[in-house]
Order: sequence, then structure tokens, then C-alpha cells
Amino acid sequence: MIVPAPIELEGHGVRLEPLAAGHREGLSAAAADGRLWELWFTSVPEPGQTAPYITEALEGQRAGHSLPWAIRELVTGAVAASTRFHDIVVPVDRVEIGYTWYAGTWQRTHVNCLQAASADPHI
Repeated sequence: MIVPAPIELEGHGVRLEPLAAGHREGLSAAAADGRLWELWFTSVPEPGQTAPYITEALEGQRAGHSLPWAIRELVTGAVAASTRFHDIVVPVDRVEIGYTWYAGTWQRTHVNCLQAASADPHI
């Protein structure tokens, strides 16, 4: 059975950091890079709304149905994105990955590992 718990993950020039209030400014800057809150297919906070976004994500974590991360690019140290496990159902070992978005600067780069993996079979 899965046991959802915040964990830091690092590789390929990025680090997934358990989402925290301290990521507010970085997420605000990332969301503003490309006006991402206007996208219809994912949930991105407007730059001034990152605090409630983080609060909601952490409430889901406390309730046991979400694990949110900020994604940091390691060379620059910039918060580049956010993602989370959500709709976690422990008794049946189910988790979905979503609420994922990347600042415009980091789209189609090594930060988005799916893009990098498709370009480089050694990743």
C-alpha cells in the first residue's frame, strides 16, 4: 500500500521540492512568464493569487489526497513550475499526476523531463 508523504526528488538538472509558503514569489514569477493563468487546460494561479493556490494545495496534502511540489531549475535556482500527485486513493494504491504547469521560459527544456526524454533516449 502506498504511503503518501512529502519528499524531495532531484535529477536531470531539476529538483521537485515539497510545496511550501516560501515558494510563493517564485511561483508568482513562473506563472507570469507566459500568462499561464489564462490556459484552459490546467490550474495556474494568477501572479497575485499564489498564496491561496499554495494554501489549497497544502490543505489537500494534509487531507491525504494530494502531494504538491514546486519544480526548481538547479543551474539558475529559479522556481520553474509546479506539479502534484492528486486524487490519491491509498486503499487501492492509486495516484494521478496533474496540476502541472511550466513557466514559458522552461517549456520544451530539460525542466520538462517528458520533452527532454523524447529528445534524448539516454535520459
